[in-house]
Amino acid sequence: MGNTKRKIADGLQEMLHVKPLRKITVQDIMDCKDMKRQSFYYHFQDIYGVIEWIFHEDFVKQVAYDEDEAFEDWIRKVVRIIKENRFFYRKVQENISRERLMERLVPVVDGQLRQRFWAGKDGNRLVENFIVKSACHFMLDCVAMKKGPEEEEVLAAMENIRAMLQHPTGNILVLPTTKSTMTA
Repeated sequence: MGNTKRKIADGLQEMLHVKPLRKITVQDIMDCKDMKRQSFYYHFQDIYGVIEWIFHEDFVKQVAYDEDEAFEDWIRKVVRIIKENRFFYRKVQENISRERLMERLVPVVDGQLRQRFWAGKDGNRLVENFIVKSACHFMLDCVAMKKGPEEEEVLAAMENIRAMLQHPTGNILVLPTTKSTMTA
């Protein structure tokens, strides 16, 4: 089944080089791969379902938290995936709202940062959410750029952010929750 889904996804990605997304039909995709139209609907509800599946398989699964992976390696992987698939992700951004993309991206980045920096700590959820959403917007901005930043540029930026959040004891600064932040 996964092979059929991949074949349909590849067909959509091939068609994006020929037509804008809004002009691609299910029949176009299936003709491109010499498949029957019914196969499409067995696996997906619509073309946007294919896009979400591709995003999940080719991005979300790839950047999920792995305790054996260094944070710097994770950042490099994110930059590499964006660069390798920039054409597809730019097409996605042109056709899917930033809000919807954020809905899919925030849980992935939140899980990554929470496991690495905030696990087991009683911190300020508002500050943590700000950091996560800023990182997600940065990723989407990188996709939108004609030529995104190099891995080393992103790593340097992340080190600057980490330095700003670093407490003198060496721990990542996570502000404790106070009454004023709870009511804000």
